[in-house]
Amino acid sequence: MDKPASLIIVDDHALFRMGVAQTLAHNGEIKVVGEGSSKADAIALVEALSPAIALLDISMPGGGMDAAREIHGRWPAVKIVMLTVSEDEDDVLQALETGAAGYILKGIGAPDLVAVLTAIGRGETYLDPKVGALLFNAIKAQSHQRDTSHLLQTLSPREREIFRLLGRGASNPQIAAEMGIQVRTVKFHVSRILVKMKVKNRIEAALVAQHHRLAQRRGAVS
Repeated sequence: MDKPASLIIVDDHALFRMGVAQTLAHNGEIKVVGEGSSKADAIALVEALSPAIALLDISMPGGGMDAAREIHGRWPAVKIVMLTVSEDEDDVLQALETGAAGYILKGIGAPDLVAVLTAIGRGETYLDPKVGALLFNAIKAQSHQRDTSHLLQTLSPREREIFRLLGRGASNPQIAAEMGIQVRTVKFHVSRILVKMKVKNRIEAALVAQHHRLAQRRGAVS
């Protein structure tokens, strides 16, 4: 059995932290190893405990975004997940720019929270569907302003296939299994795709891929 992914919870509402910790207490996939209430706590916990996942509230004292940015810069292996009430597009984009692997709204149900954090612990990413729709529209607008088709021409055949699978929400292990290649090879190609497609992260790449697929369908129908 794989070792549970270690996680810290940093939120200035103690009752909320307690609820999250209780939700994760007996799932076997995630182990809460520390709790805090501020940016200073978040940095100290990561430095002391080296967790696999840092679950951060945006509005914590000191700033959740600033905490995420510093953690990602100093400890890039730590997967950052923002847990927030904010559905603001700017907050979502800023979170992704800080290197967040997940953006979860606080209204999420307990079973879904466990499932999402488990997936992130295994290397996947997650964007709440509500904010995903907002971000999709933003990416779509950006795509109209840049020649996506031209950028696609810079991808190799293998990179185009991986780009297509990213658009379907496939994780690195899923892409590796479907294409019959190693996960580390997928990671290498994903990093090249991000550079060639001029996007900041795999979530934005997935949204651009989805937009391109929809544009192709509309073109085929018209």
